[in-house]
Amino acid sequence: MAGTHFTYNIEILAWVSSIPFLLYLERTRGVRSGIYFALAFVLAWSICVFKIITDPIPLLMILMFSVPIALIQMPGYLIWAKFRNQKFSHILFPAIMVVMEWVQYTLTPLGSWGSAAYTQVDNIVLLQSVSIFGLAGLSFVIYYVNGMLAEIITHRNDIFRRILPVSILLAGILIFGSVRLDIYKSGSRDQIKVAAVGTDSEVSGLPLPSMEQRDSNQSILFDRTEKAAASDARLVVWNEASTVIMPDEEAEWNSRLSTLARGNSITLIAGYVVPISESPFKFENKYIMFLPDDDQSYEYNKHEPVPGEPSVRGDEIIETVTIEGVKVGGAICYDYDFPYLAREFGRNDADIVGVPSSDWRGIDPIHTKMAALGSIEQGHSVLRSTRFGLSAAINPIGELVAQMSSFHQNDRIMIAHLPVNKIFTLYSFVGDLFIYACIAFICFYLLAGTNLLPFKKREK
Repeated sequence: MAGTHFTYNIEILAWVSSIPFLLYLERTRGVRSGIYFALAFVLAWSICVFKIITDPIPLLMILMFSVPIALIQMPGYLIWAKFRNQKFSHILFPAIMVVMEWVQYTLTPLGSWGSAAYTQVDNIVLLQSVSIFGLAGLSFVIYYVNGMLAEIITHRNDIFRRILPVSILLAGILIFGSVRLDIYKSGSRDQIKVAAVGTDSEVSGLPLPSMEQRDSNQSILFDRTEKAAASDARLVVWNEASTVIMPDEEAEWNSRLSTLARGNSITLIAGYVVPISESPFKFENKYIMFLPDDDQSYEYNKHEPVPGEPSVRGDEIIETVTIEGVKVGGAICYDYDFPYLAREFGRNDADIVGVPSSDWRGIDPIHTKMAALGSIEQGHSVLRSTRFGLSAAINPIGELVAQMSSFHQNDRIMIAHLPVNKIFTLYSFVGDLFIYACIAFICFYLLAGTNLLPFKKREK
C-alpha cells in the first residue's frame, strides 16, 4: 500500500495492494484483529503521506491526511470481512470503497487524494475509462481485481470461473481506451495557442515582500506575458500566488492588468494574493480574468483551500467566458482535486480551463498529472500554470502536450496548442450515476446479509 499511492508510485502494486489486508481479515477474528488491522492500515497511509512531505510542509500534515483517509477507507474492508462468505462479496468490496472515496471528496476537505484511480496516472490507455464513469469507475475496477484475487487465493477452486470476468473487464477497458485514443488522434481539430507564465516569487507566508520586491516581480510577470503574447498566445495563465498585492493597491493593479490584456489582445488569468490581516495571517487567494476587447472581468477566489491554508474560501458561481468562440473557465490548484468543480465546468460546456497552481517538491509532478483525469472526465482541456511544480497543457484525452518544470532552468514561459472545442464524454452526461448504483447495491446487499431479504450464503 505504501508503494502504491502519491509520489514514487509503482502503479502495478495498486492491483494487489489490498490483498494482504483482505487475507488478514479473512483469516483472523475478534477485536484484537480489528485493532491490528487499523494500526497497520494507518501506518501504510502514513508512509504514503510521508513521501510527499518536503519543505515547507510540516510533518504534522502526515497525521492530518493519513488518519482521516484510513478511517474513511476502513469500512470497505471491515464490512467486506463481515459478509465475505456471501455471494458477490467481491463486488461488495469495490462498491463500498468507491462510495467511501466519493464521500471523502464530496464531504471532506481532503479532496480526491488517495483515490485508487490516481495510481494509474501514467497509463493513458487505461485512463480513458474515466470518461465513462469518472474516478469511481476506474477505482472500482482496481478494487474489484484486488477482491477477486483475494477470493481466488482464499478458496482455490473454480479459478477459471473467477478470473474470467476480471479478464474480460480489463480487456474491454484496454480495447476501449486504445480505440478512443486512435479515434481522437485521427481527427483534424482547430487549435488555439496558449501560454503558462511563471513567477519568480517564492513568498508563501510571512514576512510579506517589500514594495521593491513586489515591483520587480510584477515587472518580470508583465515582461513574460508580453513575450507570450508576441508569440501569438491568445490565452495566458499565471501561477497561483504569482505576486502579492496590498489591499490599497488592488484597484490600480487591476487597471494595469486590464491594460495589459487589451494592449496585447490576450485573455489573461492572473493569479495573485491580497493579504487581509497579519495577526492572524489571512489572505484572499484569487485570480481575475481579463478579456482582450471588454472592460468586464471575472474574479474568482479559491473555493477549496488546502487544510491549514489561511485563505478566504470563495463562493462565486462557476462561469465561463467566450473568446474567439472558445469557452474558457478557471479554478485554482487544489480546487481541481474536487471532481464537482470540473463537473461544473462540464455543465458550462467549457472548452479550456485555466488552473493557476502552486505545488511543492513532494507532490511534483503527481499533482499536475491528477488534473488530467478531470480533463478526461469532462472532455475539456486544462492549462495548469504551476509555481514550485510542473506546468502543463493537457488535452481532452489527458495527454500532457506541453510541460515545463519550475525546478529547471528556463524562461518560465510555456507555449502550447490546445483544441478549441471540448469532446463528448458519457460521464459529463450521466454524472455520478455509477456511485448511486453502488449505493443502491450496498443497501440491497446489507439488507440481504441481515436476513431482511432472501440471500444465500456461499459455502465455506
